[in-house]
Amino acid sequence: MGTWDTGPFDNDPASEAVAALANGTFRMDQFRFNCGRGPLAADEAESVIALAAVLNGHAPQGYAAEELTYPFTVDDRRWIRRNAAEVVRPGGSELYEMWQEAGELDQWLESTRKYAS
Repeated sequence: MGTWDTGPFDNDPASEAVAALANGTFRMDQFRFNCGRGPLAADEAESVIALAAVLNGHAPQGYAAEELTYPFTVDDRRWIRRNAAEVVRPGGSELYEMWQEAGELDQWLESTRKYAS
């Protein structure tokens, strides 16, 4: 069973993205390609929120912020921030709809918006 909670690092896709940042295997170009266009799927949305949190200086338990350095370009940073902001809007991602259907949208938004801005 996967991990799923309201924090930016409280799910499997986010954990995988953070681990890839830490071990040097994360590739932003591939990630952006996989995300495609339009509303993000749940897994990509969870990863975008985690990346936005990292950009804002946050790190999950077990990691130091210095371990999560990545040569994000200015364009990468804009893309992450723009998509993170979109994730928390109605119709902006599959993840938003999942939290809404679960009846926990308000809790998720409260937890997530501070990382998505």
